[in-house]
Amino acid sequence: MAKKFPMGAWVYNPITDFTPDEVDVWADMGLTVTMCGTVKYDEAELVLPFLDRAKERDIKLIAWVSGIGNPRSDEAGYKARFKELYENKLKKHPALYGFFIGDEPGNPDAVEYVIAEMKAQKEVAPELHPYINLMGSTYSRRNIFPGKTYPEFITDFKERTACESFCFDIYDQTINDGGVTNFYATLKAQNEAANAAGIDCWATLLSSAHWSYRIPTEYQFMWAISHSAALGCKGIMWFRLYDREIAPEYHGSPIDEFGFKTEQYNKLMRCQKRFQEHFGEIMLGLHWKKAYLTGFPRMSYTMFNEYCHDVIKSIDVFERGVISFFEDDNGKEYFALVNAEMVQPTHFDFVYDNTKANIVELERNGKVESRVGRRYATADLYPGQMLLFRIDRK
Repeated sequence: MAKKFPMGAWVYNPITDFTPDEVDVWADMGLTVTMCGTVKYDEAELVLPFLDRAKERDIKLIAWVSGIGNPRSDEAGYKARFKELYENKLKKHPALYGFFIGDEPGNPDAVEYVIAEMKAQKEVAPELHPYINLMGSTYSRRNIFPGKTYPEFITDFKERTACESFCFDIYDQTINDGGVTNFYATLKAQNEAANAAGIDCWATLLSSAHWSYRIPTEYQFMWAISHSAALGCKGIMWFRLYDREIAPEYHGSPIDEFGFKTEQYNKLMRCQKRFQEHFGEIMLGLHWKKAYLTGFPRMSYTMFNEYCHDVIKSIDVFERGVISFFEDDNGKEYFALVNAEMVQPTHFDFVYDNTKANIVELERNGKVESRVGRRYATADLYPGQMLLFRIDRK
């Protein structure tokens, strides 16, 4: 599989609702690692033709299989059934990313069950990536890690499961400006905990309206993608892809309850493909270090000032923005600028110390490089747009 930024979606439908042609629907909209519908253990072979088509389309699938067993009461039996599932029923298929584990374990006992499942699956198939969605903005209000800080909990979670990633959900940004403030606080807490633990985190973002969450605009889709990547996330899952036949509260999904693609499908497709075209590959090799806000405080990230970085000295923005710093495996430094407005185009001006470094803008995953002005640069960004720069120290 080509190196692509993981983008997927929650697919609750039984896999029997689809034919393998549905994989084309997922791949065409820019999904690269996605759930593929639910199936019972005894019928798991039904996933195989979907995996075959996924291999043809160069994407990977997360299998959602129920009935494997209970890893806490019968660990050996669970491992034996999982081994049979992976090696014989699904034939160690190269398009299989991993198996769905669970969503938002809400108490310590549920967390322990999830850990037991992930640990058992990694011991049987260390090459796979079990998928778990943990609490998002409500993690601090749920008693799921008594006696630990959140970074300590994530560190313990990683060490006990041997897993390389976890997911969390955050939808508040679609409600109101207070929800945007909570979005920043959540991204900061989740990514700092992931950094401390040495594990990747993915964000589950909203693509279906429900409760007080509203249907995202195209700008809001881009805003959510850019922010998640710029603030350290290494993958994105969309909640959710399909509307249900009878679920009046849920609406506005990329595919409606009649199986037709909606306007949201095309909006999300454009945003995912734009991001993938310019940043999807290069962002996977960058390690998030620090992020700052500009123009408007959110009671979480520090506001950028002249003392935050020795090369980037000042940023002037109309009206709100984000600047995030990264390093690659060789220690080369990068920074991203994001327009934090959801409606208003933004104008950035930044000044840098050209006695210390040159600044190079990167497009098309670094295939196109443009050195910016000698000490001063300007950029206009549409709502939610991101730009990426490399710092070439002298």
